[in-house]
Amino acid sequence: MQTFRYLRHMVMGALCGLFITGGIAHAQKVIKIGAPLELTGKFVIYGSGGQRGIEMAVEAFAGTAAGHRIEVLLRDIQSTNQGAVSAMTDLLEKEKVDFIIGPVASGPVSAAIPAWRQRKPLWIVPGATAPSFEEAIAGEAMVFHTAAWGYQYHASAANALAAAFGKGKKVAIIYSDGAYGRSNLPAAREHYTEAGFQIVATELVRENATDMNPTLQKLRLAKPDVLVCLVQTTDAIVLAKQIHVAKLGIPFVVGTIYPTLQTWADAVGEAANGWIGAAAYLPGQAVPADPKYPKIFPAAKDWEAAFRKKYNREPEWVDAMVYSSAAMLFVAIDRAGGSDKERVAKELRDLGVQTIMGEGKFVPTKGGAVNQAFNEMIALQRQGDKLVTVWPKALSNGQIKPIQ
Repeated sequence: MQTFRYLRHMVMGALCGLFITGGIAHAQKVIKIGAPLELTGKFVIYGSGGQRGIEMAVEAFAGTAAGHRIEVLLRDIQSTNQGAVSAMTDLLEKEKVDFIIGPVASGPVSAAIPAWRQRKPLWIVPGATAPSFEEAIAGEAMVFHTAAWGYQYHASAANALAAAFGKGKKVAIIYSDGAYGRSNLPAAREHYTEAGFQIVATELVRENATDMNPTLQKLRLAKPDVLVCLVQTTDAIVLAKQIHVAKLGIPFVVGTIYPTLQTWADAVGEAANGWIGAAAYLPGQAVPADPKYPKIFPAAKDWEAAFRKKYNREPEWVDAMVYSSAAMLFVAIDRAGGSDKERVAKELRDLGVQTIMGEGKFVPTKGGAVNQAFNEMIALQRQGDKLVTVWPKALSNGQIKPIQ
C-alpha cells in the first residue's frame, strides 16, 4: 500500500507539522481522500492517469482545502476486482475516510459497491461506463459519476456513421463475456437500430482471450459494413491486431473510449488506423477558463501546457476527467467549510463550473443515477497519426473514412 502526502506550498514551513494559536500547539486538521486506483495490471492506463489527475488537482489547491491539509491515500488495486474490494475495505474500516476517488474500470468499481455500502462515503467515480453500474447505484445520493455511460458512446458513433453514410448499413457486434461487454450490448443494439442500421451478427469473446480469430471468421461471413467492438482496452489491443492481420474487409470498426487513447494506439501500431471512438475530452479544444475559479479551472490550452511541462506527455481523457473531478470535490470542501460529507455533497450537487471537460454540473439520469456530470460526447476517428473529430458537425474537422 502506498500513501502520498502533498505538503507543498503551505504558508510558512512550520505549518506542515504543527501550528500554534494562543500559545497552544494544535495538529493541523487533515482531510483524507482515498484513491483506490489501477496502478499496475491490465488497467494501468486508467490508474496512472487517475494518479496524475489527483496530483495536479492537489497542487492547484496548494495542498489545502477549507484550511485542512489534503492527504491522499493511494492504493494500488492491481486492476483486479478483489484488489478493489480490499482497498475499499481498508480505506473505510482502517483509515475511516469520508471521500473516495476511483477506481476507473467498470469491473473493479462494480465489485467495490458492497464494501462501499458499509459506510457510504462520498464516492467520485471517474469511469465505470457499464450501464450495469448505473443500475447498481440508482438512487445513491453519495455516488458522483463523472464519465459518460456506455450508451452515450454508442449514440455518438451511430449518429456519426448515419450522418455520413445514411441508413440501411449492416452492423456486426463483438462483445466480451464480462460485465462491460454484456451490459453494453443492449445499448449498442438499441442505438444502432434507432440510427437506421441492421444488426446482422452478434458474437461473444472471452475476456483476456489470446486468439479471437475463430470469432472474427464468423463475422467475416456476415459481411457487415460496421464492426462494433464492446471489449475493455487490453482486450481491444489483441482484437485490433488480429482484425488487422485477418484483413476482414470491414470498412468501419468502432470501439468505445479506447480508440481515443494514445497509449492504446501506441500498443496497437498501424492496426489503430481507421478505428472510431468517442470521448468527452480531446486535447486542443477551445475551452475557456471558469470565470469564478480561473486558477483551478483554467482554459484548456493553459491546463494542457502545464500538464505537458510536468509530465512530458500529452494529457488523455483520464487525466482530464480525474483532475476535473478531484478539483470539483476540493471546491465543494472549501465551500462547505470542512469535511462534513453531507455538506460537501450538497455543495457538490449545487456546483456549476466550466472545466476542461466542459460544464461541471451534476444532474440525475434516466437510468437512476442521482449525480451525473460530463455527458456530452464527440466521435473521433484515427486517421494516420491524427485523431479527427467527425461528430457533431459543429465541432468536426474532418470526415469519416473507410479502412483501406
